[in-house]
Amino acid sequence: MAKDLTCQNEVDMQALEDRHKELEKAWNDLLKEKREFEARIHTLEQQEKQFELKWDMLIRETQKLADDKKQFERKKKFFEHVQVNSEESYSQTDNIVHGEMFFSGVSTQKALKKRYKELIKIYHPDGESGDTATVAEINREYEDLKTQMN
Repeated sequence: MAKDLTCQNEVDMQALEDRHKELEKAWNDLLKEKREFEARIHTLEQQEKQFELKWDMLIRETQKLADDKKQFERKKKFFEHVQVNSEESYSQTDNIVHGEMFFSGVSTQKALKKRYKELIKIYHPDGESGDTATVAEINREYEDLKTQMN
């Protein structure tokens, strides 16, 4: 009988050790799941904070866009009002700058010729800011200054 008890105790001890290993493995699995769950929660919290920041920025930018649109509309109305109420009509010849302004500060024939070439490049009628009347004024003043310097 004592031998049966010893065998029974060994079997019970083996069963307890096996059960202990199973419980320890289950405990470790639960701890691993808990860490993964906490990591997912942390990631979701970070994503929520990031979303809130982006949402706030979107709200601010939308408000700024609306304010810019209102300001643009006010400026547009102002310029339309100015254009409608403008009584002066400007002709092409009113925009001509007189030649002495083009050649101010020129004291030598070499500088005069250089300035003339630069002005013709800028105001030639085929260019972007070209104007026939302005080129005629530049030519007239150039010829006057050229004869004065000779």
